[in-house]
Amino acid sequence: MSETIWNEKLDFLKAIRTGWCNIDYIEFLVEKVWQIDRAVNIVDFGCGFGYVGLLLLPILPKGSTYTGIDFSETLMSEAENIFAGSGYSTKFIKSDLNEYKSVEMYDIAISQAVLRHIPGAKNIVEKMIQSVVEGGLVICMEGDLEIEKSGQYFEGFDYTELDIPRLHRKMFKKELSDGGRDYRFGIKIPVLMQQLGLKDVGVRMNDCVKFINPFGDKVEHEKQYNAIVKAWGWDKKISEQERVNLINTFIQRGLSEEEAKRFVDGQIKISEYAREYKGSAFIIQAPCILISFGRK
Repeated sequence: MSETIWNEKLDFLKAIRTGWCNIDYIEFLVEKVWQIDRAVNIVDFGCGFGYVGLLLLPILPKGSTYTGIDFSETLMSEAENIFAGSGYSTKFIKSDLNEYKSVEMYDIAISQAVLRHIPGAKNIVEKMIQSVVEGGLVICMEGDLEIEKSGQYFEGFDYTELDIPRLHRKMFKKELSDGGRDYRFGIKIPVLMQQLGLKDVGVRMNDCVKFINPFGDKVEHEKQYNAIVKAWGWDKKISEQERVNLINTFIQRGLSEEEAKRFVDGQIKISEYAREYKGSAFIIQAPCILISFGRK
C-alpha cells in the first residue's frame, strides 16, 4: 500500500487496536517467556502511531528505548506527539521498510500487524534479524487472515450464511498470485524464522478476544462498540451508488459479479445489524494473533 493510503488510516489503526490485547498477557511474555530483565533497545518495523511502544515501554525495565520506523508522515507525526513529554526515550525514522537499512544495532526487533501488508515480506524479516545484536530477539505479532475472517460471531445473526471467509480467501489468493500480499504470512513466520537461522523459535497466540457485551460495563461497551463498528465501516449506511462501486471493486479483486454482490450485501447486513441492535447485540471477534519469536 502507498504512503497516501496509510496517511488516511490513523483513525482505523487506533480503532482496530482498541482492546487488541490483555496487558497482563504481554507482561507474562516479557517476564516469563522472553525473560527481559534489563533495559533494552527496541526497533519497531512499521511502527504506525507507536502502538507497540505504548504497549511495551511501561512494562519493560527502566531505561529501555524505542525506535519506530514507518513511511507514513501522518502516522509518525502522531507518534511523536503521543510520546512528547512522556519521559521515555523514543526516536522515529521515516523510511520505506523495503529500503531501510539499520545503522544501529538493537536488542529487540519487533513488528505488529504490518508484514501481511507487504509483498515479499520475507525480506523485512531478514532486515529485522540483521538489525539485532547476537542473542537479540526478533518478534512478529501477525494475524493469519484465514483464521481471523472466520473468528467472528454475532448473536441472533447467522454470519456463516454470508460466506464471507470463502470470498475473502478467493480475493486474497488472487492478490498473492498477482504478486501482492500473502494473506497467510502470519502463520508461516515461525517456519521462516527457523529457516533463516534463528534459535529457540517459538510461537504464542494473543489471548484477547473482543467481546462486545451490551449488558456489561456501559462505558467499556460504548468504547468497544464504537471502535469495532468504526474500524470495519459498520457505522455508515451505504448508498446504492456506493454499493455499485464496491461491487466493481471486488470484481476487480477476483470475485465474479454474483460473488461480489453477495460479499457487499453481506457487509451491508452486518452493518445494519450492528447499527440497529447497538443496545442489545453481542459481537465476538477472536482474531487469534500469532506472536512468533526467535533469537539471533
